[in-house]
Amino acid sequence: PATMSGVRGKRSWGGDVRTDNDATTGSNPAVNDGVPNGAPPGTSSRPNETNQQQKRHSVDTVLAQAGFVGHRTDASHATGNNGFLGDTTGSLIPPIFPSTTYARDTSRGGYDLRHLVTYPKDEIAEHHHVDGEKNDNYDAKHQNEGATHQPTTRPLMYSRPDNPGYTQAESLIASLEGGENALLFSSGMAAVAAVAASTLKHGDRCAIPKNCYFAVRVFFQDYCRRNGVECYLYDDSHEDMTRAAYGLSREEFESNQKQCETMEKLSPVLVDWGAFKNDEKCKLIWVETPSNPTWRVTDIQKASQLAKILRATLCCDNTVLTPLCCRPLSLGADLVMHSATKYLNGHSDVVAGVVVGRKVDWRDWRAGDDPDDTYKICLRQVGKSFQSITDADQFTVFQFLQKTRSFGGAVLGPFEAWLLVRGLRTLHVRVRAQCASALYLARKLQKHPDVAEVLYPGLANHPGHAIAVQQQSGSYAEECYVDETGDEYQKTKADRMFGGMLSVRVKGGGAVAIAVTGRVKIWTPATSLGGVESLVEHRKSVEGPHSETPDDLLRLSVGLENPADLLLDLEAAIEAAAKGAVVIEGD
Repeated sequence: PATMSGVRGKRSWGGDVRTDNDATTGSNPAVNDGVPNGAPPGTSSRPNETNQQQKRHSVDTVLAQAGFVGHRTDASHATGNNGFLGDTTGSLIPPIFPSTTYARDTSRGGYDLRHLVTYPKDEIAEHHHVDGEKNDNYDAKHQNEGATHQPTTRPLMYSRPDNPGYTQAESLIASLEGGENALLFSSGMAAVAAVAASTLKHGDRCAIPKNCYFAVRVFFQDYCRRNGVECYLYDDSHEDMTRAAYGLSREEFESNQKQCETMEKLSPVLVDWGAFKNDEKCKLIWVETPSNPTWRVTDIQKASQLAKILRATLCCDNTVLTPLCCRPLSLGADLVMHSATKYLNGHSDVVAGVVVGRKVDWRDWRAGDDPDDTYKICLRQVGKSFQSITDADQFTVFQFLQKTRSFGGAVLGPFEAWLLVRGLRTLHVRVRAQCASALYLARKLQKHPDVAEVLYPGLANHPGHAIAVQQQSGSYAEECYVDETGDEYQKTKADRMFGGMLSVRVKGGGAVAIAVTGRVKIWTPATSLGGVESLVEHRKSVEGPHSETPDDLLRLSVGLENPADLLLDLEAAIEAAAKGAVVIEGD
């Protein structure tokens, strides 16, 4: 097939360069040596790096090129830049596939389906490093993954399950999260509904956070009531999550606690100590961290330990942090959900959702072993062992997710899928800037006399700060800078990114908070988050009178404007509202 002329060579940092030798020999070596983000210019690959390690690429490269970089730079079979999804025109922008159906291949006298060539997911270099150091434990655990970058095929019959436009976005998001596969949905709430339908049936139980995006909480309460599923709400503590997962009232839970000597013995090995009986009804534990809009932090690893004991699916809503800040699958989650409307797209012009499943080990399945025997995970030996959700269970759940999307019709449109890929290509640039601005605003606003409290996990005085530091996977590169007020501080690799969302509680109550939204000039009072424009919202007004969100709380979605401008605008609005200023039309 026709390909774009010219071949790419290699340099140690900062991308690709064309070399005469490469053009002559037709070589196409790996573009990036697997050096993590933030490494100094001039860093070269280590002499003992394997070919597999050299096929890893920085998250910046993978996002900017919209994925499939590993395939395009694999010297073993790549022939220059084959474009996106097998496109031979050399177009830098992936095509849109609006067709609803695909002609059958009758060339061999049959009624055969046509097949789309698909490429393996990219391996992200940063996933193999911790704070700039090579993660040998990760390499040992995943040494057999991605051993080949050879393309495969998938059948095309009808656009609802098979649109080629989904392939690129799904592969890219799965790569970012370190997952096996991803599925796009028509909205974030459609993705939530699909997880519920794929994990819960009549008689089951789910544990849902009381402090989370209110539409998720309301959905689960309604879904469970109509389908005969027990729905227990928990606060953000691990102890209360445990209570909900076992289906206990707070009184029952407190009574059973007395059977254990300490809370450390109670969790995460409740069954070992005989405190509670696992009735095997809990099938889904939902985690949102930090929780919207109060930004409380949940320990994902502890939640994973509990889910494994109960053999329940652990699904983590990672909408706010994105895989650049946190990767829940690496902490033990089984599924990750995103409202892709928010940060993944990032331009406030697409409604979409996505679910990513953790990786499963297919080698033993191919050998014909019984999955229930193969995938027993012994969590702790105290007279007995426990079995987590197996890879067979995970495969079944993901199959149900695929069927739910296809048969339920909650599919994304071809143009929306194309826009999502467009947005993803700048995710790394946007999120880093938004995280930095959010931290700047949080530090400044907590000193403001008219602000009662700033809710942001990046602040050292936040009650969940230590957990957030532990489970955040994204860091800033080293840099020292002076902000507009002359305050100087050092950012190091230890400085995690804590997201672009924060909330402030203003003095004076709900009336003052609402007045602030009418005084801002740069911030826009609107619902949603994660876009390039900064938004402010009075959540109590949106969630209704029964919401537990404080009336004086304003949720801030930090965009890409100058952070100093954002601060001055918000401070002026808060001060004017606190003085009882009235918004006059034309003021």
